[in-house]
Amino acid sequence: MIAFPKYLSQMQSNTIYKYIKRGFVSISNKQYKAHQDFKGISRKINKASSTYFDIESSTESCYMSNGMRLICEHRNSFTTTVGCFVPAGAMYETQDERGSALFLEHLFFRKTKCYDKEQMECIIEEIGGNVTALAMRDLFLFYGTVVSCKVDKIIQLFANVILNGVICDKDVTQEKVVILEKLSKMESDREKIVMDYLPTIAYQDTALGNSVYPETDTIKKFSTKNLFEFRNRLFQTHYMTMVCTGSICLKELQRIVCKHFDCNVEDYKSSFGVSNNLRFCKNMIEYRFSAAELRFRDDDNELGYAAIGFEGSSYKEREDRITLTVAKEIIGSWNVTSGGLNHNAPFIAHFAYNTDLCYMYKSFFHHWAQSTSIWGCYFVCDYSTLLYMVRALQKEWMKLCTVITEKEVSRAIHQCITKDLLILNNPENRFLDIVENVFRCGYYEPVEHRVVEYEKVTADKIREVSDKYIYYQSPVVVVLGRIEGFPDYITLKSGLYLLRY
Repeated sequence: MIAFPKYLSQMQSNTIYKYIKRGFVSISNKQYKAHQDFKGISRKINKASSTYFDIESSTESCYMSNGMRLICEHRNSFTTTVGCFVPAGAMYETQDERGSALFLEHLFFRKTKCYDKEQMECIIEEIGGNVTALAMRDLFLFYGTVVSCKVDKIIQLFANVILNGVICDKDVTQEKVVILEKLSKMESDREKIVMDYLPTIAYQDTALGNSVYPETDTIKKFSTKNLFEFRNRLFQTHYMTMVCTGSICLKELQRIVCKHFDCNVEDYKSSFGVSNNLRFCKNMIEYRFSAAELRFRDDDNELGYAAIGFEGSSYKEREDRITLTVAKEIIGSWNVTSGGLNHNAPFIAHFAYNTDLCYMYKSFFHHWAQSTSIWGCYFVCDYSTLLYMVRALQKEWMKLCTVITEKEVSRAIHQCITKDLLILNNPENRFLDIVENVFRCGYYEPVEHRVVEYEKVTADKIREVSDKYIYYQSPVVVVLGRIEGFPDYITLKSGLYLLRY
């Protein structure tokens, strides 16, 4: 019989005993004499009984005879999110086609051979869902969330748009005004500007350096013919992957797709299979990380906006990617509206609250294409504190490489696990998580597996990976606004190594 501490009520004791029987709680052999000794009880994920979820067995995939890949996650839900992605982002545009991905994002659900704009709007309203098209540097994605009983209608809409989409000169002309107005408003969002420039500078003179937002003159001179060629060249069904997450099973999804796309189920070794998709991606993707900087001084701004990034691991380098994700959480994020007062765990957040070091900072780890990423930090400061903020970051980055502790790593691991588990509560985030994994790895890695990998990360592993990607590496830098206090590039890099420690 297990003896519980005296300060636990009978109900609490019975509850813990039930968890022990189910394997959810493990108890060490030492006696519990005081409250602090209760640390012997630890909660952990039980893979055998799938305590949180059982995703791997509920996610299936197949190929259709037209080359389209179907990936279906079957789960109990009143709504279903379904959509397609295709490697047709800004990096796949030719010089004449610059801006095509952005225009297509605005015009994708505008008109087809069967329906005009008003009819398309009525169809979407009748479905009772919402549809979205997103253009990124390396990916074009469109999806919608509907009540599960109306999945047939939204896939019919997607098939109509893909197979019978129409692009008119009038629509392109009207959309130029909308896009130019959007770019004008975007100028007030300094974070978006800095983070858009960051990969452009880091991968300059390569396809990945193409921003989704081209120059204003390019938009004004944009031709409908170029958009038509871009769409016809890349939006082929054998380049597309359809992802569905909700109460629809794979067989039902196959039936619906066969009906609307006029195809049938093919085996895994289809002539349009994985090899063709990967060959397409590898031939088109070009990247080369450049250690460069972009500075734009604007004294009309009262603040300085800066981003410093290092070349990170590829998405397929699983251990390094997981470790860098934990390292990102160790650095953390903070802004002046954050709660917690003086009790923020990350050192920079604690320091910023007590000294007005910055207005906000945010660690990031952004992936592009399948083989590259940028890991770093974005921050906003007064011009007089930019130097101190950079030194604080350098100190924390060197700490990752040298003297990081297990306690700090454990806290960051728990935050990473929590963020991944929260994905399961939102059907749209669940869908986007599957899309990212499949597009960048070629397969889906369940959240359960990622949780296990997080728990394998140790302080030694953080030091090893940080030494590889951060220590004495040349970063990419983008700063704008009041930046006279920002250190020069040589000073910045000199803080990324230590003569002794």
